[in-house]
Amino acid sequence: TSVVVLEDVVTTGQSAWKAVERLRAAGYTVERVLALVDRQQGGSDFYAEKQLQFEALFSIADIKVRFAQLK
Repeated sequence: TSVVVLEDVVTTGQSAWKAVERLRAAGYTVERVLALVDRQQGGSDFYAEKQLQFEALFSIADIKVRFAQLK
């Protein structure tokens, strides 16, 4: 069975990685981490090193730009 790990905010990637390890140990196939926000502090690179696909709906840069537009 293949599953996707869903994370609210990714910083370094360590939190979701623990979930990936546990799911794999339980027999699931995990190839992707999906996040709502990527804080752009190394998580994307970490997942690439672990050969996991990573996608975030928003980056912290996106949020900063939008916030500036609302001022």
